[in-house]
Amino acid sequence: MSTFWDRKEKPYIVILFCLPFVWMFVSLLMGQYFPDPGKLLMRLSGIWASVAVVAVMAMTLIGKVKSFRFINRYRRFIGLTAFFYALLHFVIYLVLFAGLSWTWISSDLVEKPYIYVGTLALVILAVLALTSTKAMIRKLGKKWKPLHRLMYLAAIGVIAHLWWQVKDDISLALYFSVFLVPLLIMKIPTLPSYKKLFKKT
Repeated sequence: MSTFWDRKEKPYIVILFCLPFVWMFVSLLMGQYFPDPGKLLMRLSGIWASVAVVAVMAMTLIGKVKSFRFINRYRRFIGLTAFFYALLHFVIYLVLFAGLSWTWISSDLVEKPYIYVGTLALVILAVLALTSTKAMIRKLGKKWKPLHRLMYLAAIGVIAHLWWQVKDDISLALYFSVFLVPLLIMKIPTLPSYKKLFKKT
């Protein structure tokens, strides 16, 4: 635990990242999301998960700027935050929206295929969260970096998940695409496969 809390301010950073969850939970207890809490909470948790994914993707670039290098020390927290809100989004769907009804869930799996890409993004975030510890970084060695490039695939999954469910309002899908698509494009030249391709040519 001492290695996890290796800086004095980290507990406060965790509290900061938990504030949206506390706000949602308190609002739920106060009855602000009724009569359909599942629908609104799914939207809010999905927004915060997407915000955290954008932050993770942006950190690699921002962290290279000398004045902002200090944010690299919080990269793990932001990644874990993305996983936490994505998992919360999934749990809210299962419990509050679908009511743990397999009939409801199985119907959604047929009618709402965007659930699959959302679940894929969640699974990737779970793998990255489990392998984000210093012990796992040492254990995986050179394999750690290629594994954590799966974050790019998770980001693509988020974009697909948002656009695939659009009916009338495209605002959320558009806002997050404006941030994520350029970040993904800027990442392409850093990929080993891209570098190998252009070395050959």
